Amino acid sequence: MASHSMLADLTGKSLFAAFIIGSITSSACAHPHAWIDVRTTVVLSAPATISAIREEWTFDKLYTNTVLTDSSGKLKPLDEFTQSAMRHLGPYHYFLELRGGGGQPAVGEAVDAKGEVRNGSLILRFTAPLAMPLDISKSALTLAVYDPTYYIDFEHVKSHPILFEGPGAHGCVAGIKQATPSIQAQGQAAAMDRGAPANPTLGRLFAQFVSIHCS
Repeated sequence: MASHSMLADLTGKSLFAAFIIGSITSSACAHPHAWIDVRTTVVLSAPATISAIREEWTFDKLYTNTVLTDSSGKLKPLDEFTQSAMRHLGPYHYFLELRGGGGQPAVGEAVDAKGEVRNGSLILRFTAPLAMPLDISKSALTLAVYDPTYYIDFEHVKSHPILFEGPGAHGCVAGIKQATPSIQAQGQAAAMDRGAPANPTLGRLFAQFVSIHCS
C-alpha cells in the first residue's frame, strides 16, 4: 500500500490536503477526516463461486461538499470526479483487501462506475471483477474495505451490509468482525494530526473484516 491516501489527487492536487486544511485550522480533530458508509454485494457466477465485488460508498456530507465544489463554490462535474476517482483507486485495488483460496485473489479493473448525489451525500458505485473466479465452497473469503492511512473511515451500513447476487446466492452468509484497535493504534491516529508522517498500515487496524461463506 502507498504511504498516503489514494482517494486523492483527483483533479491534479490532493483533495485530502484541501479537506484537512479546511478542518484542522478550525479545530484539532483526530483521524479520520472523512467517513464513508459501505454496502458490499458479492457477485456469484456459479454456486459458491465469486466473480466480482460490487461496492456502494456513501460519503459524509461535509466531504461530499469538499470533493464536488471548487474554491468558488461552483459544483464540479460528477462524471469527471467519478472517472478520476476510479482511475486513481485502481492501482490500489479500490481499497479492497481479499483473502481466500489460500491466497489474495487479484482484482481486475472496475466497471460500471457511477456517481450520484442523494440528500446531500455523494454515492459512488462500482463493480470490481476478480481476475479469476474464486471457489469458496471449502474455505471462506475474507474481505475488508479501508483507506490504508485512515484519512477516511469505512464502515458497513447497519441494514443489509452484505448482499449476494447470482446462482446460489441463497446459500451464502456473511459475518462482520468489528475493529478493536489498541490504545497504541488510537494514539497513532491522533498523533498524525500533530505532524507525524502518514502510516500506510494504520487503516487496517481500524477496518471491519467480513467473512463470507457459501455452500
